[in-house]
Amino acid sequence: MPSYGDLGFHIRVMFNLLNRKVFELTSSSDASESTALQGRLMGYLYKHREEDVFQRDLEQAFRIRRSSASRLLSRMEEQGLIRRESVAQDARLKKLVLTEKAIALHSSVEARIRKMETLISAGLTEEEMAQFLATAAKIEQNLS
Repeated sequence: MPSYGDLGFHIRVMFNLLNRKVFELTSSSDASESTALQGRLMGYLYKHREEDVFQRDLEQAFRIRRSSASRLLSRMEEQGLIRRESVAQDARLKKLVLTEKAIALHSSVEARIRKMETLISAGLTEEEMAQFLATAAKIEQNLS
């Protein structure tokens, strides 16, 4: 039986290892100008490109604070990855749209993500993956 504190410790160790590996893969990539979270946000916007996606949608989907989302989106806007466009029903709302630059970058970012997912899941069975994802979802819920 694991001792008290082991779970948090192992989550932190995995987080550190994952970040280190992402940095390693990113630094040798032509997509190095985008961070891992920026890549995931671009993927989300790409998958939902037929819908109006707003900052609050990203805050909810990625469970990030408004200030973090605002900083991240401002940085992505400065880098020419997204633009904010007004919507007809409410001029105060700005939908997020990927630029051509981001769409071109998307395929290399997706390839990095697939590579990381393959590395992370190596040696795990379908059942182990399903159990891990169920456990992770419960932990996320506990922390929310």
